[in-house]
Amino acid sequence: MTDTTKQSIANGALLTPETFEEFKQRLHYDCRGDGVRDHCTANAVFEVREKVMVTGMDSEHGEKLVYDNQGDFIHWLSPQEYWDDLDDEERDELDIHARNFMDDPDIAFSELPEGEQWDVLEDLPCLDVGYYVWQWKHVNSHLTRAAAEAFIKRKQHDYGELQVYVESSYFGWELNEIRDAILDGRLVLKEVV
Repeated sequence: MTDTTKQSIANGALLTPETFEEFKQRLHYDCRGDGVRDHCTANAVFEVREKVMVTGMDSEHGEKLVYDNQGDFIHWLSPQEYWDDLDDEERDELDIHARNFMDDPDIAFSELPEGEQWDVLEDLPCLDVGYYVWQWKHVNSHLTRAAAEAFIKRKQHDYGELQVYVESSYFGWELNEIRDAILDGRLVLKEVV
């Protein structure tokens, strides 16, 4: 596969005869060449997607989540994760709350079954327990895998977890026709003098 660390429009280089030729090679590989086997469509569009947490789900469609309702959206995905973030004084206060909530003077929060830990946390006025799911949100689209991967390399610091997802443009007639015209040599780069 072509090395896109050199001059490439995938990395922001200007469109020149050289970079256009390099682009056509990548496009051919992904849409007519050996790359098609990796994603099973000659009509590939390479989407960059970010994994995002969607909150506010109901209990039937999500996993439990505990979060601080006093300001920033700080969250924990389990009672253990919440416990691990507490200092000794906060742990002592949570143990006292658990004893009062469970009406058992000898119980410690960390000894409770997880379901009861969730109940104790839900009873704290500074916390809320809700439900979440992970979803993949579309960030942008590229004509070649290399361009999508170059975007991730360049912009990873601005996002959470990113992935390349291959979508089919089977019914994207304009895109397919333009891609075919480039690959067939009917659409060429004309240098303006």
